[in-house]
Amino acid sequence: MRKDIIVVGAGRVGRRVVERLDSDRQRISVVEPDAETCEQLSAKHDRVIRGDGTDPETMDRAGLTEADVVAALADDTEINLTVCEMAKEQSAARTVLRIARDGEQDYGYRSFVDSTVYPAAAGASVAVEQITSE
Repeated sequence: MRKDIIVVGAGRVGRRVVERLDSDRQRISVVEPDAETCEQLSAKHDRVIRGDGTDPETMDRAGLTEADVVAALADDTEINLTVCEMAKEQSAARTVLRIARDGEQDYGYRSFVDSTVYPAAAGASVAVEQITSE
């Protein structure tokens, strides 16, 4: 089954996520405000939308109402929260929220966020695994 995925934010985390998703199995739309980043991504991906992920019109162009998953991966938790809240209000999409800073993982986002991602904690877990493996 092909999934419609919207990735908001194509910085360090978002770009890597987009690169790892299988475009043969998923329809991926990337929403990113930076023109240069959009141009670079457009060379490899068909659906790159330059715009603000908190703007309803931009998210409409990305296909919000048809999305199966909305991954808010910008380096700003407030932006990501707004994207996830909009996704829950306007679609049946599963939402993924990137947390940008220490301490934010304890906030109660559960009403409109299905999953959270905290890159610093994930990186620390991988580092500990590498350090302690034999």
